[in-house]
Amino acid sequence: MSIRPEPKLPISIVAEFLGITKQALHKQLANKGLKAPILGNKAYINHTIARQLFNISFKKKVIAGEIVKGGTGKTTTIDHISCCSNAFGAKVLVIDTDPQGNLTDLYNIDPDEHPALIDILKDQIPIQDAIINVSPGLDILPSRIENVVIDSTIVYDHLDIRNFYNNILEDVINNYDFIFIDCPPTLSQAVTATSLFADVIIAPLNPDKFSSKGLDILKSEIIKLRKNFKKDIDFKVFLNKFSNKTILSGKTVMTLLSDPGLEEHILSTSIQYSQEIPNLASQNKNVFLNLKKSAIRDDFCLLTLELLNFSKDDVFKNHETILDIESTAELIV
Repeated sequence: MSIRPEPKLPISIVAEFLGITKQALHKQLANKGLKAPILGNKAYINHTIARQLFNISFKKKVIAGEIVKGGTGKTTTIDHISCCSNAFGAKVLVIDTDPQGNLTDLYNIDPDEHPALIDILKDQIPIQDAIINVSPGLDILPSRIENVVIDSTIVYDHLDIRNFYNNILEDVINNYDFIFIDCPPTLSQAVTATSLFADVIIAPLNPDKFSSKGLDILKSEIIKLRKNFKKDIDFKVFLNKFSNKTILSGKTVMTLLSDPGLEEHILSTSIQYSQEIPNLASQNKNVFLNLKKSAIRDDFCLLTLELLNFSKDDVFKNHETILDIESTAELIV
């Protein structure tokens, strides 16, 4: 089975992000000797074109998806924001640590045919041999059920959880702008190691009481880790599967806003409920692999930009030609 298609951004979304017309964007592409590929009758940019067009100096980050509750959309979120950032030109490594391997499945990867994190730990397999290239600028370290013994391996082999990932990724970490780690919905040694390695932990909150309980447990764990390891662990929360038509969504918003422990940790972007996500997931796809009009893609674009803290200013400061929007617009009138 083949690896998934490369992530894509429609020209219309990129032009809106830059605050210019689609015609002006096409002109910028032409000025650099680039031409937007076309799928069906829609033009788009991909990772390769974005790197040449934007040349964004990304602020490198490690993002971990964590919450002690399954089914909140954690894996879906990691999948979408990693693909979105890649389509904007970022070099991305996705690490699947969940023994269920749902993210690995989404990438059409047979876990039994490739090394996983546990093989690196127990068999000293080089990290380079375990990483799979999915598409330009997008790599994944897959998972399989044997990863369930990572915790016991950490304990019995007396591995340093403070430097767990630094030691594993030492030879490749500088190859990437962003590293995204999908964690199992548990508290464990492996998840603790991830928390200590990550720059930001992201937690999707669904409008239900069980998801709220999972978030409470996560907050308590982060407070404990901060104290025990003397490390300032940052976390961000966003509302997922949100619908302004349901009472539960409204109650969840009020809970978030009224919790002093979440102050400065709430992302302004929410992801609306849509059947589009599970429909695409059943085909091992997401909204960045096609060009169909999608409100969910818009949501995940905004979430990615907010979480990773890059904006059109990061593009403009690297491109004087794009800065000259007014003169460009005059040329196309």
